[in-house]
Amino acid sequence: MYNNPSRQRLRNSAIAVAAIAMLATGLALWSNHTGEQQNQERAAMANTKIVYVPDPVQKLLKRTDGSYYKVTPYTDTYEYTTTEDDDRVVRRSVSAKERISHPSFLWYRSTITHDITVRVIQPHAADQRPRVERLRCTIGPVDASKPSYTGAPHGRNWLRIGYDEQGTDVGGLNSLFSSDGPQLCRDQITILVPDGGIQP
Repeated sequence: MYNNPSRQRLRNSAIAVAAIAMLATGLALWSNHTGEQQNQERAAMANTKIVYVPDPVQKLLKRTDGSYYKVTPYTDTYEYTTTEDDDRVVRRSVSAKERISHPSFLWYRSTITHDITVRVIQPHAADQRPRVERLRCTIGPVDASKPSYTGAPHGRNWLRIGYDEQGTDVGGLNSLFSSDGPQLCRDQITILVPDGGIQP
């Protein structure tokens, strides 16, 4: 028996139609699954709130030049000297930008930002100690009985905490390697000094 060309064409057409139908079904199922995941993420983010937890206050020591801290040019790093509870003198620093490792599809380093301000202690303020105060950014559920975001509080996400809406930084090549979007929250660091003189 020989192959009839018209029968062969029908068979090829049937195979092509079946392949397209299977592909369309797979895409529809994947799209549905992705949509459900996004809805769950939106609900979790909407049920998440930012909570600031204070660190122990660090007492600032006056440096030999009469200042309380030093700023490293171009890096927004503030270096200072403080004392521990056992009166040990310790050198410390805080930086407005910090690079961290961020696990993803490929090894990737991310930069997180802290809000650092220098404030002059007013003469009428109850606490006159030169000091560093830090409020660490953490996250928690609005309703503990419902799912909430459990990732890194300083991380970046395409959804905003507390809002059922998409962030503005989505897309591009970054989205292939991470959920790169707005930083969810920042630590708030305040350096309180008795005068506003320029710090070398």
